[in-house]
Amino acid sequence: MGGTMQPATLLWQPAIIGGLFLAGQLLTFLAVAHGDVSIAAPVLGIKVLIVPAASHFFVDEELSAKIWIAAAIAVIGIAFVQTRDATVDRSRIVASVGYALLAACSMTLFDLLIQRWAPSWGAGYFLPIAFACAALFSLAFVPWADRPADLRRLGVLPLLAGGALFMSVQAIGMTVTLGLFGDATRVNIVYSLRGLWGVLLTWLLARHVNTSGSGASHRTMVMRLIGAVLIGISVVISMT
Repeated sequence: MGGTMQPATLLWQPAIIGGLFLAGQLLTFLAVAHGDVSIAAPVLGIKVLIVPAASHFFVDEELSAKIWIAAAIAVIGIAFVQTRDATVDRSRIVASVGYALLAACSMTLFDLLIQRWAPSWGAGYFLPIAFACAALFSLAFVPWADRPADLRRLGVLPLLAGGALFMSVQAIGMTVTLGLFGDATRVNIVYSLRGLWGVLLTWLLARHVNTSGSGASHRTMVMRLIGAVLIGISVVISMT
């Protein structure tokens, strides 16, 4: 993908990107582990609104009135997403929303700083160095990792491998697009629709396997679906 290697004194730029990526993924995992994927996914979707709101400070993009209208609709959507009933622990909802919002903020900085810094490096240099830094930083979590033998005994290695593959495809698609073309706002508009798919897939899987969202009632899942649709509407408004 080409590019020009920058002086070693600028290596802090891809290092920050690698740290932000790792932080965003960690917070996303916490949002799901301590909460519910059908809640976390729609809340993560509001990153599409945080990006343009913060872009003025990083890439000098002006906000339009439509963005603020979309933000108001997204807030209403989040309120629906947080709907609970007697079968859902409120602490799980709060944890899921809190971690998901922090993850959205971390990944917002990640996207905007790629758009700002990558052009001078070129995607061919900047992104490999950034993800090498993320890999290096991730070694800090090795002491808390499960042993491979335990993972094999639990039979979760195929699921972990599949999840890692999908994460890699997601990361490559997002970062290469941002590194080559910029335009973090429109990239996130498309990406934020994951919230709708998250609710639908969770609802479907809950009928067949014991997922974290399987305890939620039909009414709760309907309310979450409405919230996800509202967030999707906010995406459409911000895109037009």
